[in-house]
Amino acid sequence: MADVVKSISYAMSLRTPQEEALSYLDAISSHCDYKNDDKTAVEAVASENCENQRTVNSKFEFPSFCYAMATGIGKTRLMGASIYYLYKTKGYKHFFILAPGSTIYDKLRKETNPNHPKYIFKGLEAEMGKPKVYDGENYDRYPVRFEQLSMFVDNTSDIQLFIFNIGKIFNSKTDTEFNFHKFKETLGASFADVLAQFDDLVICMDEAHRYYAPASMKAINYLKPILGLEFTATPKSTSNIIYAYDIARGATEGFLKIPVVMGRSNTAGYSQEDIEEMKIRDGLTLHENRKAILREYCSNNHTDYVKPIVLIACKDTDHAKQIREKIDSDDFLKGKYKGKVIEIHSKQTGEESEENVRLLLSIESSSNPIEIVLHVYKLKEGWDVNNLFTIIPLNAAKSDILAMQTIGRGLRLPFGEQTGDEKIDTLDIVAHDHYRELVDEIKSSDIFRYRDLDSQSAEHTESVDVTASASDEQLSLFDDAIASAGVKSFTDISNPKTQHEIYEEYKKNFMTTQRKAKPDETPADDGQMTLFDMNSESSSSTASGSSVTNEPATSNTTIDPKQSPSKMMSEEDFSKSLVEYAVKAISVPKILVQTTSEVKFKRFEVKRSITDFEVAKAQIERFDAINQKLLAVIDAQILEVNDAMNTLACMLLDTISELSFDDADFVIDVVEQYLSQIDGTEEEKKQIVRRYASMIINDIRKQIYEHVERKTEDIHLVQKDLIIFKKFIKSVKDDGQIKFDKPFTDKANIKKYLFTGYKKSYYPSNAFDSDSERQFSIILEEDPDVIRWIKPPLNQLGLFWKAGQQYNPDFLIETSSDKYMVEVKALKDLTTDEVIAKAKEGIKWCGFASSADPDHKTWHYRLVSDDNIKPGNSCKFTLGTAHSVKED
Repeated sequence: MADVVKSISYAMSLRTPQEEALSYLDAISSHCDYKNDDKTAVEAVASENCENQRTVNSKFEFPSFCYAMATGIGKTRLMGASIYYLYKTKGYKHFFILAPGSTIYDKLRKETNPNHPKYIFKGLEAEMGKPKVYDGENYDRYPVRFEQLSMFVDNTSDIQLFIFNIGKIFNSKTDTEFNFHKFKETLGASFADVLAQFDDLVICMDEAHRYYAPASMKAINYLKPILGLEFTATPKSTSNIIYAYDIARGATEGFLKIPVVMGRSNTAGYSQEDIEEMKIRDGLTLHENRKAILREYCSNNHTDYVKPIVLIACKDTDHAKQIREKIDSDDFLKGKYKGKVIEIHSKQTGEESEENVRLLLSIESSSNPIEIVLHVYKLKEGWDVNNLFTIIPLNAAKSDILAMQTIGRGLRLPFGEQTGDEKIDTLDIVAHDHYRELVDEIKSSDIFRYRDLDSQSAEHTESVDVTASASDEQLSLFDDAIASAGVKSFTDISNPKTQHEIYEEYKKNFMTTQRKAKPDETPADDGQMTLFDMNSESSSSTASGSSVTNEPATSNTTIDPKQSPSKMMSEEDFSKSLVEYAVKAISVPKILVQTTSEVKFKRFEVKRSITDFEVAKAQIERFDAINQKLLAVIDAQILEVNDAMNTLACMLLDTISELSFDDADFVIDVVEQYLSQIDGTEEEKKQIVRRYASMIINDIRKQIYEHVERKTEDIHLVQKDLIIFKKFIKSVKDDGQIKFDKPFTDKANIKKYLFTGYKKSYYPSNAFDSDSERQFSIILEEDPDVIRWIKPPLNQLGLFWKAGQQYNPDFLIETSSDKYMVEVKALKDLTTDEVIAKAKEGIKWCGFASSADPDHKTWHYRLVSDDNIKPGNSCKFTLGTAHSVKED
């Protein structure tokens, strides 16, 4: 793969299929000249260098290559990479981007703005200037002039993009010319003629299968491009594909969601209307579960909430209207989806159809109330969202249920890659009436999975916010005030003077935050039209404490006005709330553990491993080619370095990264030792070094590394004196909140429960991964020596066990004399590599935390097996059974 492809891929963070696609363009482009080679020659090179050596034959009058890429892989980003590649390697500056309709046309125009989150050249900002963009709205101001019947364009080093939809080039119904083809006084020609004059025009066709009608091809050929690049998931012709990447690869390699066919086979006796309602209700149950799961995932990983949506395919417009009236009513599920449904008629044409699809472009926003989209037939291109998780095809033929045009709309991943959580990485397709037939069809498929709802029903769950004694917004104010006041232990908060100091900082921070929270300063949502213009009802609900919520509150400021007090707390109320919080909080510092390595070079006896150096004199021979005889032999000049020792010393410094100029004496010593073992005069040594320098350096380098001393040391940085743990979100089954000390039998499904009623715990309710953890929590609650404990939420402690991955121990405990980090594991898992690696990092953390602990208590790490956890035993006894872990 060429270096330029690797550089572009690195800068743009291209996915593997995007990089592979670009590499095939590079393989072809490196062997031809699009400006001067004819179409036949270019296609011959393409046939030899494309994927699988297909025979490439474009139906256009110019060479045109097709990328057949599955929806969701990132065709637009590949387009940007291809444009920059041709600019960088060929010097081409003029690129015509063709869109099939106004929706994609508007989308592409926005994505050529460097400030757009999906900027077409994202990552290349430092490598290229801002491209100049001309489109259907401003093309008549293009800087061109005609002098003596010749066209002159100002030279530019910038990329120029010309973005048009096919309707701007010709009218598909009448084939009449638009202004694009008409003479413009400001240009001195039609804009089509201006473009046709460029000798480096490349045309990029988005959704390329839409341009193969004769009139479209005629309009495109008129522009006389030297090269075409086609981007589509459903190519009209396979004769010019240079790279293909289908859904099967995308799903198995982790770049797309995995489609899962869901269904009930036991539907005998039900009418079609009953099955239809059953599908809708089951689909919406799955939808509600996914809302809870996504909310929990986003909260734990500190990412913006991804609001899932449902797509319901209806058989005709009347059917869509009936379904909407059913769902969008007070009677259906107690009005849960009233005001949350939008209806799209795919039979509509022209501006009305485009406007409806345009409305859908804001549906990814969590502030948008729409959760259900009803459509008839297939949604057009341009509606590419990452939050579609459930498709419900109603009264569809079996062949239509798995149609890629529909499924493709839901394959994009919300977080850019698969998370490893099956509930987030899949797309559900509810297909009761054809379920058994479909399962037989897809059992051997690399793409689809299936799930039988008869044996495994779609269980309803709810999303529960669990907070400490104060809301998250209140905790944020506490956090800022405590840090500003310099408080390092929660025990200090019992002091009235400390409370007053914290309150003074609280007042300052509160006033600052309130000023930021003014509604008129809230920025608009990325400039897109929202669905609030169509439907004024908002069903967003918020909650604090441990109440149940189905959707997150949205805010662009630190404090959510719906959850925060509108007035500043009095000092008395503030101090009371702060003290109540501090009683349950363990003083835990946020510590970053890092490993440093120190290298020491000590003098050693250098040995010469190369047995012989040859410095044979070279000669120049003059040979008479006509008479076939040697005329003369002349001694040639032998190459040499100016200074043998200096040359080798500098090369060593460049070769061994651990060496610096502070090691100059060491470097000079090893070089002098080596040179002393080479026979000959100083002049001969200069010649030897010139010829054998690389071999000599490798010989010396190997010996240096054999004698180097390395000392590895762990160091720590206290990033924050006190961690204030925020809320966590848990997906809980119906009736899944139970008192922690009550008999519990559903141990296999413990992750679906929330256990309540804790008194010593930081959180009044806790969730567990195993029943052993729950039993250990009972021990902690009953032991009088335990003062307080916390089950740390995901990713809030800041302890990393390997690059980019945090370790979340099961418990942090404070007793009257010590503090503990505890991990509870099944006996069979104690010796796994991951458990041991995490334990070692926990031991290091505890060592550093002991030296930084403001309460002067020692931290200990304990790895406890499940067979040693028995309610009735003390915490001290249980921790005494912990398994030892050898430190490095």
